[in-house]
Amino acid sequence: MGTGDDSAWVLRSRHLLAQHLAVAVVVCLVLAGAGGFVAYAEYSAPDTTTEQRVTASWTTDSSFAHQATVERSTRAFEAGTVLRNRSAYLFRVTPALAGEHRFRHEGAPEAATVATDVRLVKRSIGGTGDDRTEFWRVTDSLTSKETTVAPGESARTSFRVNVSQQRNETREIERELGGTPGRIELFVLVTTRVTTTVDGEQLERSRTERLTIRPGTATYAVAANTTGRQEEPVRTETVSVPVEKNTARIYGGAAFAVLSLLAAAGLVFADRRDRLAVPPETVAALQTERTRDRFDEWISVGRVPEPDDDERVVTVDSLADLVDVAIDSDRRVIEDGDDGRFVVLVDRVRYCYESRAPTTASTDSVGDGSNGATDAVGEDGPARDDDS
Repeated sequence: MGTGDDSAWVLRSRHLLAQHLAVAVVVCLVLAGAGGFVAYAEYSAPDTTTEQRVTASWTTDSSFAHQATVERSTRAFEAGTVLRNRSAYLFRVTPALAGEHRFRHEGAPEAATVATDVRLVKRSIGGTGDDRTEFWRVTDSLTSKETTVAPGESARTSFRVNVSQQRNETREIERELGGTPGRIELFVLVTTRVTTTVDGEQLERSRTERLTIRPGTATYAVAANTTGRQEEPVRTETVSVPVEKNTARIYGGAAFAVLSLLAAAGLVFADRRDRLAVPPETVAALQTERTRDRFDEWISVGRVPEPDDDERVVTVDSLADLVDVAIDSDRRVIEDGDDGRFVVLVDRVRYCYESRAPTTASTDSVGDGSNGATDAVGEDGPARDDDS
């Protein structure tokens, strides 16, 4: 293909750049601008930024404690023994449950006013989820208390429930109503309202918690459900914090911009010095190769003999035109493996295409509308006429 020491890939790249030089230069300039923008944006970004920082917070917490005192002596327990914070208690020896709700607050606020309301709820409820039905409900007030506690201190509210008595009362209610299909629930409901002041601003919070009692045959289980520890900011300030520059974006963007500019300049310089120019025969060979790949199904490789004296030779301008001839005449294009010519034989007519640059002799022949074979016929013709 006349490529010398260059590879076919390099030649194709040079030819492509030569055809689309303006586009390639514009792309390089756009990339240089993008790299410069990234570097400048990072370099000119502020050295500091502002953020909100919590300088004071308010923490609240709550919990339940419970115990039951043994009322009669047995071989297992002596009367007066106190059982604390168990998951279950015995009806026979510890029928009454003593409980205590503890609310604690700490942090920036001043002393807080804590109002605690304790109620005992008995109810029958059926179903689950959104389909739950409350068949009946009875609520009794156990105690109510309001106190002022300083930060770090706790407000304690005590209550007492005779579980054995409450179980009997729920049975009596069921008998009065003729029985219900629901399950019986017994729990202590504690509502806590807290009021305090921070920097002259009054804050109010509330929470509702429960201590559930599940009576069984010989025991009753106890389980606490509390809101737990909560922390919230009550004072913030705007502070300035340093921002670390991304040196990779600065130097990387700048380097990318410089390389892109150098690439654009290199393309222009190479074009001015004809470094991108590809020999005409190489361009023809590249075009032929692309066309051959496109029409590969119509082309076969073989050996084409020299034309006979009475065979007419027609030269076509492109391989695509030659393939059109083959298609129209229902023939195949033969690629001569020796000299790279493409030939279509139709009766006594030989259609040829050759991608190499024409020589002076062949140019004269083509200009005369003749070829080697016809020239031979022309020379022999007069000789035979003289003999005749």
